[in-house]
Order: sequence, then C-alpha cells, then structure tokens
Amino acid sequence: MGLVQWFNVWWSLGYVLLTATTSTLMLLVPAIVVFRPISLSLYSRATSWIFALWWTSCLFITERLNGVGVRVTGDALPLGVPLLIMSNHKCNLDWMFLWSAAIRTGSIFQVGVFRAVAKSEIRVIPIFGWGCKLNGFAYIRRKWAEDAAHITKWARAQFARNAPGWVLIFPEGTRYTDRNKQRSDASCEKDGVDASALAGEILRPRTKGLALLLSENARQRKAEDECLNEKGSSGDAKKKMKVNPRASFAKVVDMTIQYTDANGKPVLGSALGTRCFGQLAKGELPVTTCHVHFDCFDPSDVPVEIDEVTEWTMRRWQKKAEMLRSCAAHGRFTDARAKEWPKSGGAVPFFLQTALRFFFVAQGVACVFALYHSRAFAAYAAIAFGGLAVMCQADPPNW
Repeated sequence: MGLVQWFNVWWSLGYVLLTATTSTLMLLVPAIVVFRPISLSLYSRATSWIFALWWTSCLFITERLNGVGVRVTGDALPLGVPLLIMSNHKCNLDWMFLWSAAIRTGSIFQVGVFRAVAKSEIRVIPIFGWGCKLNGFAYIRRKWAEDAAHITKWARAQFARNAPGWVLIFPEGTRYTDRNKQRSDASCEKDGVDASALAGEILRPRTKGLALLLSENARQRKAEDECLNEKGSSGDAKKKMKVNPRASFAKVVDMTIQYTDANGKPVLGSALGTRCFGQLAKGELPVTTCHVHFDCFDPSDVPVEIDEVTEWTMRRWQKKAEMLRSCAAHGRFTDARAKEWPKSGGAVPFFLQTALRFFFVAQGVACVFALYHSRAFAAYAAIAFGGLAVMCQADPPNW
C-alpha cells in the first residue's frame, strides 16, 4: 500500500477501533449500570442515542473517504415508531447504508434505533459483536428449533421495552455470491419455483424467521387493541394495561438496495465480497452510488401464516428482481413509486460529523489516559470487558 492508503486506513479503521473500544467503557457500560435497573425503555433509548451519534460519525468513511452518494427513493419512513424492515442482501455493507438512509429522514436518532437479526458468530466478536448485542441485536444459529424459541423471546422482550426500533432481517439468509446463487437456483428447481423470476443478483428468500416476527407482531397488536378497547376511563385503562400501547411494528418495510459504479452500472457482488471492508478502509470501494428504495405496508395487509408469508415474500422478491434489472438498464430505480426523498443525495453535514468525531476522539483519549494512569479504571475495564464477553456468549434473548 502507498502512503495515502496507509493514511486512509489509519484515519478510518484506526478511528473505528479506538472510539468503539473506548466508548464501550465510557458510555455503553455506564448506560447499563445507570439506566437498565431503572427502565428497560430508558436504557434502550440511551443506547440508541449513543449508537446514533457514533454510527453517524462513522459515515464519513463511506460518504466522504470513499465518496459514495446515497440515493433514497420510495415511501417515507414514519419516525418514532417500531418498523420491521426486510431487505435483499447484496454485501456486508448493506446495514451501513441503512444508517445513511436513516439520517436522511431528518432525525439523527433514527440512525441508532437500527437492530438486526444476524448470525450468531458475530456475537463473540470483541467490542463490535458485544456492542450490537447491547443495542438489541438478535443472534441466530441457523438451527430452527433453537432459533424459533430464541427469536420469540427476543421479539417479546423488544415489544415489552417499548422502544422505537427498526428491526432489519435479511430473508435470503446470506449475502449474494455466485455460489449462493447456484444454491438458490437449485433450491428453486427442487421445490418447483420459477428461478427465472429471480434472475440477477438476488437469492430466493427464506421466510420462517420473517413469518415468526410477523406472527409475534400480530399477537402484540391484538393485545394492544384489547387493552385500548378495555372498558372504563382512559386513566383506569392505562393502569390496567399489561402491554405497552403501540409497541408493535407500525409498518412492514420492504427495502431494496443496489450499488452502481461511475458509469451507472451495477457493481457485481464478486467485486465486493469479503474484500469490501478492506476496500472501504483504504478509500477504494468500487461504488459511486448506493440506491436504497423503501415500500411500506400496513401490518394488517401483510399475511402471518407461513405459506401465505412465503407466497407474499416471493412476490416482493420478484418485484425486487425487476427493480434491480431496471437499475442495471437505467443506472437508477425507475419504478413509478421510486420518488426521490427530499434529503436524498448529498452527505452528512460536515460540521455535525466533525463535531461528533472530535467528541469521540476526545473521550477515547481520556479513556486511554485513565487506563494508563489509574489501576482502578484498568480493573473496571477488565471486569467490564469480561462481563460483556460472558453475557454475549450466553446470548440472553431478553437483553
């Protein structure tokens, strides 16, 4: 690597490692101690704010260092309410560009309410896997008997804390690769599904996890409606409520994501793959524009039975395949509903991003100073990191 590349790696990866590690000690662990014993809802909002500020500061890597523009189209996402978001999975950076879309809602807080259903291997990654768990991620082992019980408990815990989270699930189950495409087509052929309807860089969706979340959401909405319809004065009814009013998903959101290069042509998954993090750190991501499109549905219009969910999701994925082919032909989504958001394009305000980066670097320096000069703080750090490692290994669904 040349001097510029080494500087970019230090400026991006160095920042992420320093601030992620130190803000865990200086911000996240204190939030556990101070807010979690008082209120799970308050704790959830506190961690969401911490992640909103940190993740926004990290967007300089994608949008400034790599110069990736973000074009957001489709339905506006409602703010301050829980959302269930399903998306195709093009590469490992998809979730980062959901942050970029979130901040273009006009509310920085929405960046921090992102939670995902992710593979369990992530939970044991020091700092990053631990932090995601603290913010409410659900980790699955791809063993349905275990995962079904885990997701059910996790979903009910999320509803109970009444936090406006955005839960992201990738029904495809894995990112796109040529090998995974072959497996997807073989699965379609085995089950008599028309694979040609999913032509292009898109995989056949798996719907058990999605159906379970939709079923749990229907259960929660029913309980909320029963409480709201309870007889008596509004004050008495609130006292009698055993569930939070409107903690369920307000919308089911279908998110479609695609990446194009400087010529408006789709960036192949093989050009990203597992190398994308290295490309990102060096400022060499072969992406000029990330296209994100949202279609919102009322939960009452979305089925909950597994067979109906499978059929509905396949129709949505066929629509995605059409949109991806349209993007390949025209360099952007051209669907009639692909109206561009008012804040689409541009970048995170430079002053805001600089102020946040300065804050996180300052607290990082203060943390390092304390670790070097205080045995008590070093002992606290050892206990905190040890506790997080044990907790994430156990992976309690109600965290």
